[in-house]
Amino acid sequence: MAAEGLAPLARLMADRGFGASLRTERQVIAATEQEMIVLPPELLKADGSLDVYDDIMNLFRPTYHKNRPAIQCGGWIGYIPLNDSFALEVAPRVPIGNLERLVGMAAGYTPNILRRHARQFAHAEGQPASLVEILADQLLATFDRICELGLLKTYVRETRLSSFPVGRIHPFESAWRAEKLGRPVALSSAFQRTSNFGPNRVLRYAFEKLLARYIGSTEDRNRARLQRLKRAVDRLDAISQPTPAELTTSAIATIIGRLPGEREDYADAMMIAQLIIFDASLAIRGAGEVALLPSLLIDMSKVFEDYARRVLADGLRQDARVEVKDGNRGGAQGAKTILFAPVREGLKNPTVTPDIVLEINAKTTIIIDAKYKGAPSVPDRNDINQVVLYGAKYGAQHVMLLHAGRPTGRPHVEFCGKVGDFSVYNGMIDLDAKSIEDEETSFVAAVNELLQPAPMKP
Repeated sequence: MAAEGLAPLARLMADRGFGASLRTERQVIAATEQEMIVLPPELLKADGSLDVYDDIMNLFRPTYHKNRPAIQCGGWIGYIPLNDSFALEVAPRVPIGNLERLVGMAAGYTPNILRRHARQFAHAEGQPASLVEILADQLLATFDRICELGLLKTYVRETRLSSFPVGRIHPFESAWRAEKLGRPVALSSAFQRTSNFGPNRVLRYAFEKLLARYIGSTEDRNRARLQRLKRAVDRLDAISQPTPAELTTSAIATIIGRLPGEREDYADAMMIAQLIIFDASLAIRGAGEVALLPSLLIDMSKVFEDYARRVLADGLRQDARVEVKDGNRGGAQGAKTILFAPVREGLKNPTVTPDIVLEINAKTTIIIDAKYKGAPSVPDRNDINQVVLYGAKYGAQHVMLLHAGRPTGRPHVEFCGKVGDFSVYNGMIDLDAKSIEDEETSFVAAVNELLQPAPMKP
């Protein structure tokens, strides 16, 4: 559905649900990730401290620039409210088209939801899996609040033909039916309370659509979500399917307009449900009128790590010998381990969590640690120390620092030198590339060369 079809509903939400409790008009300060931002004087308190929300302070590093208070932006991008008067709109260094691809491919990544602060979202093309997960979790959380107060009900007129009339009796129709049936009956009508009407039917449809999406998932992170979706559908078992007329933005807008003031939880649920029903996607940056929801922040460092792992997993899938593992996770799909073996009795054993572990026939061959920063001629010494320790622990022949950038003319994988038995490499992916797909293919090909056995010397 076109973005303009959803806009009226977002405008209606300005004084309902999230909009009523969270929306605040703020002056926007434009910024770019990793940029130093000098703050306006209004953001300083009388005692010289920053007037910034407590839950936002940990996203930045307060500092000074030319003797003026400033903040150093990190890898977070998105709309970041600072206080009731100011907000940062942090743009990525990555082109927006490539950014959407990175987020979409970062399997398992979930953006940070600022539940206390709302913003208006614009429309975007494509629908990353992480966004669907956010919408599903938001709808489930809102449904929990709905269930605490009980499903909304309305009165509908029911007409019945029986020997025990209820409510208003229709004399002419009753006499005609009694004569036709040859026994005393009456046609009567009365208003009955029911939860089987528009809002709950829309909710059921949205939950069933989500359930169909996740029902076959075997990923660990979806198990709890799947169980909650099943319980939600069971809770709405007595609710019938919506009519086509009820599944339009104008119908949902009418539902919101008629909601009682004390049931703002339904306004939130209708906003999220319509995004799910119409497969709408939200732009990570830039304001619009598609939806009014809590602000979402993207941690580009984590996205780059998850994206790189997905690129390698997809690119090396045809080689049955190769397995790409996540060193941040344990279990069969992960490669997290402990540092000391053995360890001194009574000492807490630190964990070892490399970003990407590549195995050939269950033997670790390459360790890769992703660094969301430009590629230097020689990797940072601390980064080298870290990845060489990983190599020693896992017995990997090759260790690599993967950087988010590739200067013109440099290869995707560059040999730096040896540290003992370990070959150290600079890995590079140009996230600004016009064809990010070609960049990914070339990077995978370069890594695949390292996986192949060295040629025998004559």
